[in-house]
Formats: sequence, structure tokens, C-alpha cells
Amino acid sequence: MRQTFSIGSDGLLTTGHAQATRYWINVERPTTVEINQLVQEFNFPRDYLTAVLDDAEISRTEQLDQPQQTQPGLIIMQFPKLTTSDLGYLEYQVYPFALILTQNVVLTVSNYPASFIQDFVMDPDSSRLSLVDHENFVLAIMWYIAHAYVQALANINAKTNILERHLTRATRNEEIFRIMAYQKSLIRFNAALMQNAPILKAVAASATHFNAAGHQQLITDILIETQQAADMTKTTNQILQQYSQMVSAVISNNLNDVMKVLTSLTIILTIPTIVGGIYGMNVHLPGAGLVHAFSWIMLGTIILCVLSLEYLRNHDYF
Repeated sequence: MRQTFSIGSDGLLTTGHAQATRYWINVERPTTVEINQLVQEFNFPRDYLTAVLDDAEISRTEQLDQPQQTQPGLIIMQFPKLTTSDLGYLEYQVYPFALILTQNVVLTVSNYPASFIQDFVMDPDSSRLSLVDHENFVLAIMWYIAHAYVQALANINAKTNILERHLTRATRNEEIFRIMAYQKSLIRFNAALMQNAPILKAVAASATHFNAAGHQQLITDILIETQQAADMTKTTNQILQQYSQMVSAVISNNLNDVMKVLTSLTIILTIPTIVGGIYGMNVHLPGAGLVHAFSWIMLGTIILCVLSLEYLRNHDYF
């Protein structure tokens, strides 16, 4: 799917480019026809677009040391996306995201919808960035990619807090599977952020790109956001490792409590069974000739059950 944006008279991003000299093209899950059209229209290598079709594509840059008039520049970064695992639990995957800088047009290409693109379009402050300085525009998108990790980690922390509140009643392995999904996400985040870090350094060191006033400040903001995401990933991963061990212990303890209660109930319910079995024998028993024998036997049974219950409760067996 191909979307085209330009800057309207109000300074905001608008759909289409009409007669605009500079505009932005966002492409999601490009088809073969769209790839061929874009390659022919902007004259850049085909692998600039096909790279994002490979989910295992690594982060990289191309032609950032050459003037834009010579060859369009390419930046590929990894971005996080919320998905559902095969077991049905929410987890994050990371996928490649390409930014292509031509002389007049910025192209962003991904094989999956990126939520931060919608955030970028809907954010009035970012939307007022002029496409005349499209390198500034690209840096803003790169900041949103870095910030997407921070948001994802905040979401994982929030989900973990909810899980912690439900932990006192946990008796199944469902909580462990959820933690496993979060840990897998953090492992992917760590690998992706390690890949993105050299790309940001390459952008900062480029001799022909991102050298205008204010660009270094934007690059510094991106580096800070990326470092924040890396630190959060490390910290959250350590917390989840400890939490995973704690969850296993709590689930085991909760199951022991359940078994203790069930065992105590079994002991108490055994008393009426024993009394009923004894007085059900076809022999002469004490009190069998009384008019209210059944009532006295029931009363005695209830008293024995209550005494047993109090005994078990006082010894913390119930």
C-alpha cells in the first residue's frame, strides 16, 4: 500500500502531493508492481525496497557518504511491533524499516504496519516539520522508531505489574508463558537496539548528510532515546528473570495451599463416613435403642467435625 503526504498551506501533513516539490511516500507491504514503479520513478537499487521483505534483514546504511544528487541514501533500522505468539500470548517482534532519501522525496518502507508512523502523522508538533528539510524529517521519524521501544517497554512493565497483582491466585502455568513471551520480546529488543546503534553513529558521522543546523541536536536526542531503551531493556530483563523464578515458586506454593485445604476437608468429611459406617453395622451398638438415637449421633458427628476443624485451623492446616 502506497501513501503520499505533503505539507498543506496550514503547515500540517496532508494526503497527496499535488504540485509539491518535496513530499513523503510511505509504503507498507509493497507489491511487485509498486516496487517496479518506485524503482523506475526514483532510480535507486531494487534491494532498497526488497530488503524490508526479509524479516531477518539487518540494520544498515548505504550511500550516506555520497551527495544525494549522485545516489539516494538508504537507512534500515529495526522497529518493534506487537504481535500474538503461537500460544496466543502478546509479544513483540522486530522488523526492518527502510528510509530512503532522494533529492526531493523521502520514502519510508516496511513489510508490516508501523504504529509509530500513525503517531508521527497525528502528532501536530512533528507534522509541522517542513519537508523542505527532509533530512530533519527523516531524523524525526528515526526518533519515533527509538521512542517506540521505550513505549513497548513501558507496556511490558505495565503488563508485568498487572500480572504481579494476580499472582497471589496463580495456580497454573499461564503466568509463566506470559513472562516467557515478554522475555523473548526483550531478547529481540536487545539485538535490534544493538543493530540500530551503529546506524545512528553512521548518521552522525556522515559527511554529506545531516549536517545542517539543528541536526546534531536531533541526532543526540535519538541517541539518548535509544540508550534509554537499551537501559530499560536490560533492567526489565533482569526483573523478569527474577520474577520468573518467583512465579514458579508462588505457583508451587499456591498449589501446596490448595492441596492442604483439600486434605483437611477430606479428613473432616471422613468423620461422618466412619460414624455412619460403624452405626450401619447389623450389631447391637450403644444408644441404638434410644428414641432420638439418630439425632444424638448426628449431633456427636457435628461436634467431632467442628473440633477437628478447629484443631486443623489452630495448627495452620486449614
